Amino acid sequence: MAEKPRKPARKGLGAPPERRAVKKTEGSAKAKKTAARLAAVQVLYQMRLNNQDAKSAVREYISHRSGFNLDGDVLVPADEELLESIILGLAERWSDVDDIVTAALAIRKKGEVETLLESILRAGAYELLAHGSTDTGIIINDYMNVTNGFYEGPEVKLVNAVLDKIAKTVRS
Repeated sequence: MAEKPRKPARKGLGAPPERRAVKKTEGSAKAKKTAARLAAVQVLYQMRLNNQDAKSAVREYISHRSGFNLDGDVLVPADEELLESIILGLAERWSDVDDIVTAALAIRKKGEVETLLESILRAGAYELLAHGSTDTGIIINDYMNVTNGFYEGPEVKLVNAVLDKIAKTVRS
């Protein structure tokens, strides 16, 4: 029996693009917002490590990671509007958010924190500052859950305390 002819290898173009594992429309509105908060932390982390600008980092995330199979896990696609709002808004108000986070960490007697934890705190602080129509508890809880996905120690309590302090400052 003759073998089927193989498709020629793509030269110089790399692997063919993957297909999304889930449609952008899958998942509840709540799950998509939670996914957007996780994505915002990932995008901020990527921006810091790669010295990347906000617009290109968000575009890259939406094009190559939202709804794709990532290390065997397929996550609900992020609410793209919320994700863009967090990242682009934070980029515009970086120094305001930096001052707010630094002050809240100082009250907790914490100096610098590692980049991932800083990304979580910045995203949460920005949302508390700029998204007044979203309930404080929802924002803090989602960022605590994001933290819990990355850490097993006292970081979750730190995120809760710092974001709670920030909420009392910016939402009073």
